[in-house]
Amino acid sequence: MKDNYFSTGEFAKLCNVNKKTLFHYDDIGLFKPEIVKENGYRYYSIYQLEIFDMIYTLRDLGVPLKEIKSFMDKRNPKNVVELFEYKTNEIENEIKELRRKQEIMSNKMKLIKQAEKILPNIDDLIIEEQGEEFLLFSNEVDKDKFPYDSEEYARHLDYSYNQGLYIGYPMSFIKTIDDLYSENENAYTYYYIKTNEFDDKSIVKKPKGRYLVGYIHDSYVNVHRLYKKMIDYIEQNNIKIIGYSYEEVLLDLVAVQNMKNYIIKVSIHIE
Repeated sequence: MKDNYFSTGEFAKLCNVNKKTLFHYDDIGLFKPEIVKENGYRYYSIYQLEIFDMIYTLRDLGVPLKEIKSFMDKRNPKNVVELFEYKTNEIENEIKELRRKQEIMSNKMKLIKQAEKILPNIDDLIIEEQGEEFLLFSNEVDKDKFPYDSEEYARHLDYSYNQGLYIGYPMSFIKTIDDLYSENENAYTYYYIKTNEFDDKSIVKKPKGRYLVGYIHDSYVNVHRLYKKMIDYIEQNNIKIIGYSYEEVLLDLVAVQNMKNYIIKVSIHIE
């Protein structure tokens, strides 16, 4: 044959597919060779490469062969543009979702590395400057529910997932000044999840400023010990609390197998 025609094997090699794929597409009438000799040999034109590439692209995007055949049989400029616009939007959404998953893994790694870095000095209290962060606040929690308000916890977590605001940070906890001095060790006012800036009424900016920071290498059950240690330090050094206390987990069950190996960070906003 001439240079612009290829045997089934040659065409399959060009398209990086098995010859059986071409035979199957021919059998169902989706993609036929341009020439079939009396001896049964099939030959594909060089001009069919673009058509096959589009069929295979649609197949790779999950479009059923039956729908591809229907599209190919009735294709015209208008139909092609409509299909490509639809698929382009689908791909954009998939890319966004993949980027969100990438961000989730990146933030998880960041927390783990932060935890590993502070482990040698886990018992130290430090005062540090912290920047602004965007936090998705829950409704006020029921302080009388022990050990936490599971109903609001679940609702808030569900909301963060459904709105695409979950980016890998675990559910965290906020104590007000009253909570810090409450006899109820499990007194929290809000749950929150770190997120990106977004137009949502539940998202609150954590203010930049000075924070007294402490860590504990233990489960939630004993985090009250860290709070007591920090409050004692605040009182002994005449430090004024001017905002919330933010409690977050750096190492959770994603990275460790036992809650006793959690690393929890508490940051109290001070003057």
